Amino acid sequence: MNPRLLPLLAVPLVLAFAPSASALTPTEKNLAFDSYNNAFYVANGGNGYYALDTNRAAPGRIDFWRVCEQIEAAEDAYERTRNPAHRDIVFSLLNGLNNVISRTTDFASWNEYNDDVMWAVIALTRGYEITGHRPFLDQAQWQFNAVWSRAWDNQLGGGFWWRADKQTKNACVAGPATIAAMLLARNTVNTGYRAQADQIYNWLRSTLYNASNGQVADHIKLNGEKVWWAFTYNQGTFAGASALLYQATGNASYLNAGGLAVNWTRNNLTGQHLPGILNDEYDSGGGHGDTAGFKGVFVRWASKWAGVANDASIKSWLVTNSNTAWSYRNSSGLMWGQWWRRTPDNYVTSWESSPGLAVTQIPY
Repeated sequence: MNPRLLPLLAVPLVLAFAPSASALTPTEKNLAFDSYNNAFYVANGGNGYYALDTNRAAPGRIDFWRVCEQIEAAEDAYERTRNPAHRDIVFSLLNGLNNVISRTTDFASWNEYNDDVMWAVIALTRGYEITGHRPFLDQAQWQFNAVWSRAWDNQLGGGFWWRADKQTKNACVAGPATIAAMLLARNTVNTGYRAQADQIYNWLRSTLYNASNGQVADHIKLNGEKVWWAFTYNQGTFAGASALLYQATGNASYLNAGGLAVNWTRNNLTGQHLPGILNDEYDSGGGHGDTAGFKGVFVRWASKWAGVANDASIKSWLVTNSNTAWSYRNSSGLMWGQWWRRTPDNYVTSWESSPGLAVTQIPY
């Protein structure tokens, strides 16, 4: 480690919450990424992966979607820096997705969770844009097409089934699938992904989105009952999908709908411990539980929406969350998902640390 950066790791024993409009410096953002990689990245001969925790345990198939979202955090870092070394990490991590995590390029053949596969499609397509490695794009198309074939139908007006048992249709599939289709559409010609993006988004917006306030329901049951559990990642992917559609069409209704979702999150999923700071969202699985990393997805796509909308208020709010997460880093520069107290030095998971990495890589 460069000794000139050591002062950046010093954390006061008592830290008062003081929102700041000044974003982290590029040096601090780089240090956040370097610290994450120092703790968790395993190169593994070109088939890299992020270890599960500071004990360096290797991930497996059960960790699949979380692995995909950690890869996206690395992609965020590259898109911010355009550093060739960061591009190489992305390339290695995507190779590892096939060779270390799933041991096959056919995720849909063994993974019944359609949202898991859509997270992979996003990571792979973004990875293609970063590396130019065509097999990543080919694989992303195959996976998307497989999920469309097995999970989309007209029951409940459209939408994707969450799992193979076809009991619920969920925002956690529809939001990422819209993003995935939009990314695939901009990297292919005459494939139909653009039209599919419209179909998915229109169903999500008409079925699981409350147009009066911006809340996104978690899912709709087979009997038509809607379940209004609120999670940051569903809010975020709806906002991200809206931003991509606005960019493609110039239709302000997309931008407005995404803005309602972002602001609903700001008003309803913050303040658990500090005013304006995103809630922890930990579940019974603690740092290994799915929900511990949800807000990393939110900040990625809320940041995208704020950039497209040029919304100074949301940008400032996200910066405040970034500064707060960073201020509670541990002696190794790691942040966990509890952005209101110091990250432990002795143990932390890479998944619960990934939202801190994501929020520190926002491009402002």
